[in-house]
Amino acid sequence: MRVPFRIAGLWIRVVLLVILLWGAFLTVLSTFPRESTAAEFEAALRADQVTSVIVINGGPLRLRWSVGPLLWYEVDRGTDAARVRRDLARETETGDQRVSVVWRWAGDQNNSRSPWAFQVPFPGAPWIVGAAWLVTLLTMLGAGQPRWGNRWAWFWLFWVGGVGAILFLLLEPRSLWYGLEPQNPIPRPLRGGQGCVLSICLNLVGAGLAAVGISRAVHALADLLATVP
Repeated sequence: MRVPFRIAGLWIRVVLLVILLWGAFLTVLSTFPRESTAAEFEAALRADQVTSVIVINGGPLRLRWSVGPLLWYEVDRGTDAARVRRDLARETETGDQRVSVVWRWAGDQNNSRSPWAFQVPFPGAPWIVGAAWLVTLLTMLGAGQPRWGNRWAWFWLFWVGGVGAILFLLLEPRSLWYGLEPQNPIPRPLRGGQGCVLSICLNLVGAGLAAVGISRAVHALADLLATVP
């Protein structure tokens, strides 16, 4: 009787993991945009090609904008704040395509008050990805003792490390690639302090390197597709 429930649980893990990976992928692309000019942004806005805009206030105004979920650009000079507000308001009201606009301050670009899953810069994505992140967090808190670390270690990986939810779905309560097969316990699971240190390292080094690699790969693919007749 328990096997069907375990199979259902495995599929739920897979679905949650796919949602979080999709959200992380979109977030990475918005973090490493390509350079553009204010004229290019205004032309794309008038042509109803812009889908998302992140306006970064505090000091010189900067804005990031996307054409679809994959291609992100940034304008960091020659942009007037009042003009940007006016253009965005006009296009949001009269344009055929709905534009998602997020306003941030330069000192709070990552909005540390809420996890990344609730800030995915694509219309509707924060609700979907945020719900998947929250379900994973509640599973970690309410399920049996995790294998790779105690709950404090996983809590730090969730909140500071950024990739805790993805790692939890991959590794707990058994590695995803094991399926329903049993798996031996970890000899020395992480404690709270170790999880805190690991989360800081992942936040500063690991996640950044992975993000740069993914972003460059997508940019290279976009350049390749642009040459295809």
